[in-house]
Amino acid sequence: MLSNLLVTKQKVVLVIDELNRERIAPKFIGSLLHEQGQGAETIKALPTGVSLKHVATFEALITELSNHNNNNSTQAGEAGDLEGGGSPGSKSSGFNVILPTLADLLCYQSPAFIFGFLNRLRRSEYVRRVFLWASPQHLQHPHAAYILAGCEYLAELVLRLETDKLLSLISRKPGGGVTNRRFSCQVSKTQFQVTPLDGGLPAGVSPKQPSPEVEQNPQPASSTFKIELDEDEVVARNALTLPYERTSEPSEGNIIYTPDADDDFDEEDPDEDLCI
Repeated sequence: MLSNLLVTKQKVVLVIDELNRERIAPKFIGSLLHEQGQGAETIKALPTGVSLKHVATFEALITELSNHNNNNSTQAGEAGDLEGGGSPGSKSSGFNVILPTLADLLCYQSPAFIFGFLNRLRRSEYVRRVFLWASPQHLQHPHAAYILAGCEYLAELVLRLETDKLLSLISRKPGGGVTNRRFSCQVSKTQFQVTPLDGGLPAGVSPKQPSPEVEQNPQPASSTFKIELDEDEVVARNALTLPYERTSEPSEGNIIYTPDADDDFDEEDPDEDLCI
């Protein structure tokens, strides 16, 4: 399921929607969280509309997260211990924050403020995950491409909905590793199923262990490529002399020089012809 890929330890999740489906963003993200055992009490969302114009709206969310996180962490931790650990994220260590779409935020706040608030959430100990939805076609800003690139830089997980049946996922790990994978997707009434395009198994499905009866070292498939040598070929190979192994017998040579008429071989005074 797609929730297995998005609801992870990565804190900031950016969804880049090429299909213009912003209206389903809150419900879509909420359903992914519910699939991974995140209850409604762990999800917080900013109000949309004109209230985003006021800085107090953003500050109120930060205050609410800090005031209620400790109680929720204790209750969820005890429940998780009773259940023996449970599913990923069963123990609360913060809230899942669903932000309004990037297009809505840009209608009321500057890019610098949005980046600053997103960074505050990323650094907050009261926040477990942050989700931001962006549709490039809806970004009415002269520097929309740079703003979207800035959000990608802050995000640790970037999901790009390319088509109805194709999506890509970039994951940045704390150690610095980056993975970029593509998936085919199929939407049903109950779940959002994804399958890696590299031929792997669907997300959340563990590979089957080979049965003991299956031979571990099968014979290689038939091929026209031959790697073995028969007896005659071995003899011919051993008899072959390579170029760097060839040697030549040394031979004596004589240098014959015929002097010209103007040659001066007077050894008594070699500088006589210089008129010194």
